[in-house]
Amino acid sequence: MALFEKVLEAQVMSTHLLICADVSKAILYQAHKIATDFERHYSAYKEDSFLNIINNNTGIKPTPYTEEDYALFRTSIEASKQTDGLFDITIVALSHGAYHFGFANEGKVSQEKIETQKKLVNYQNITLTREDIYLQNKGMRLDLGGIGKGYAAKRIANFLAKYGATKILVDVGGEIVTRGKAYTIALKDPFNEGNIAHIKTSKADMAISTSGTYERFIDEENHHILSTDKGTSPHYYTSMTILQNGWNIDYLDAYATALFNQAPSHIRQMADTLNISMITIDNHAITSLYQTQKLDLTSIEFINS
Repeated sequence: MALFEKVLEAQVMSTHLLICADVSKAILYQAHKIATDFERHYSAYKEDSFLNIINNNTGIKPTPYTEEDYALFRTSIEASKQTDGLFDITIVALSHGAYHFGFANEGKVSQEKIETQKKLVNYQNITLTREDIYLQNKGMRLDLGGIGKGYAAKRIANFLAKYGATKILVDVGGEIVTRGKAYTIALKDPFNEGNIAHIKTSKADMAISTSGTYERFIDEENHHILSTDKGTSPHYYTSMTILQNGWNIDYLDAYATALFNQAPSHIRQMADTLNISMITIDNHAITSLYQTQKLDLTSIEFINS
């Protein structure tokens, strides 16, 4: 007997989680647990998380871990390499160490503080083996904020597929994977109420990652996406959506951060190199679509454009 699609919505990882799949409620709840376990284990905001055990051992000793941990950090470092450090999982030395994003004391910061903390941002100073991870320089820290939601979305989708789901939509705070149905994905208008575009998927596997300056910010000049080079917030774009056939959403999560840091004159070259398509919205509300591949989509409709 065929299973009807079931829906689960929750707040996890400081964001909205949506899971739709043709599985039993029991499987749906187990999928939800993947997200809650991920948050508990890898949150930079929970003092007793495994991630903060690693951070507390920085410059002191390596931290042993599991094969699952190794796979996640290997993916994170590979994404950092592919983007030449425009995405970097050690950016937290700036985001938390300088601006204190997510904490009660978040706020503007002096250039002197930025320069000091910026020296601690470099994924190449991570030693990764199959047995352990070591951050070489005292003061370095890890944060999975730029890749963790995508990684969790991919794990949930793979879990659902393993247990027989043929229709899948997983959305972890804008990191989306779909399969088996024409789902309609709305892109938020950064400047007004409502949406700026609708993406209608096909039955083929699709990954869609969206980041925006409107998600978390101190003021107009200081939003949560930071340049690893300058240590400040770039202002080329207001919203960035990355699209790719397949379920490469963990990497797309990181690529969205990297492309936010890339000037318009270079962004297409980077998209070609990474084989990704993108929808960009700049600070003047100009929306553009750039495709590097034939996307397995039913349609992309821009509203009032």
